[in-house]
Amino acid sequence: MSGEIAKALLRAGCLLQGEFKLSSGGVSRFYVDVRRVYSHPSEAKVVAGALAEVAGKLGCDVVAGVESGGIPLATMVAFILDKPLVYVRKKPKEHGTQRMIEGDPNVKGVAVVVDDVATTGSSILRAVSALREAGFSVGDALVVVDRGEGAAQNLEKAGVRLHALLTLKELLEEAGADER
Repeated sequence: MSGEIAKALLRAGCLLQGEFKLSSGGVSRFYVDVRRVYSHPSEAKVVAGALAEVAGKLGCDVVAGVESGGIPLATMVAFILDKPLVYVRKKPKEHGTQRMIEGDPNVKGVAVVVDDVATTGSSILRAVSALREAGFSVGDALVVVDRGEGAAQNLEKAGVRLHALLTLKELLEEAGADER
């Protein structure tokens, strides 16, 4: 399955080469811009279908997206699985309802957290913390790409298993790119 996902991401132009500052603060020669896949419906269907397949096996009641890259993915997964969707903001909204978690506040249960790319896992951990505080049970997170830079280990310490459709190494191999 990872080969099919890698090909879909590459067709959508999601692998960028250059010098990029990551949300973790690190710098990388490669950036995986999963947001580009949304402009390519055929490739987005491949990615969303694979995410939904994994999420369905995890037995979740709710799909929770991480702002901002995880929201479109979580939305597609929730629709495919016919599950409620919530999403977690980076910080509470400063107007209106001033909530950190958007969606029906009466929705609760076992949530799977969905994001686009995991590096250190800090964005996912922030979302997991907010969801748990709101009464959700969270034991699994799902991403398209795991960069292999500590996210799985950091999430494990918080009692969360990271599931990735593929690793950055697998994506680079499919692209024929040199990791160094």
